[in-house]
Amino acid sequence: MVLAMNHRVSLAAGVLITGLVLTGCSSGSSTASPPTTATTGKAGSPSTAAVPTTAVSTTAAATCPTLAQANAALGASYSGPIQTPTPGGGIVCEYTGAAGNAGVTIFAHQSPAVFAGQVAHAPGAPAMPAIPGVGDGAYGQTTGGRSVVNAYSNGSRTLVAAQGPGSLASVEALARVALADN
Repeated sequence: MVLAMNHRVSLAAGVLITGLVLTGCSSGSSTASPPTTATTGKAGSPSTAAVPTTAVSTTAAATCPTLAQANAALGASYSGPIQTPTPGGGIVCEYTGAAGNAGVTIFAHQSPAVFAGQVAHAPGAPAMPAIPGVGDGAYGQTTGGRSVVNAYSNGSRTLVAAQGPGSLASVEALARVALADN
C-alpha cells in the first residue's frame, strides 16, 4: 500500500508538471517534432501511462540535486538520485529512503514563451502564490503525510515540482536547492 501511494504521488507530481509543459507548448511555442509518447519501466517510476508531448525549447539541461543536497534538505538519509528524462525536456530526480520516496521534477531554462505558458497555467489562485523564500512563486500543500511544492524562478525560467514524506518545510528546501542548481 505504501509503495503504491509513493508511486501515485511521484506520478502525480510528474503528470502535474508535464501538464504545465504541455499547456505552455500550446501557448504559442513552436514544436520541432510531431507528438511522441514516452514511458519508463523502472520500479517506482511512471510506467503505467503513456504521456504524449511535443518538443520544448530549452537553453540548458536540468540538473538533479546531489544526494548530499537532498539529504540535507529533507533532513533524512536517502539513496539516489534515480534520474529519468521526462517528456518536454525535463528530468525526474527520485530519492529512496526509509520514510518513503521523495523526488523533484525539473524543467530548466525554458524558452520565454513556454515558461510564460507554464506559469500562467500553474495551480493556485492566483497562479502559484508565493511561499516565502522559494523562488519567485510557489505552491505548497501537505496531504496524507506527503508534501508537494511547485515553484518557479523568473531569472532562470525554471519550474520545479518537489514532493516527499513529512513536512512542507523539508520539501520546500528541496525545491529551493533544485531552483538554485538550475
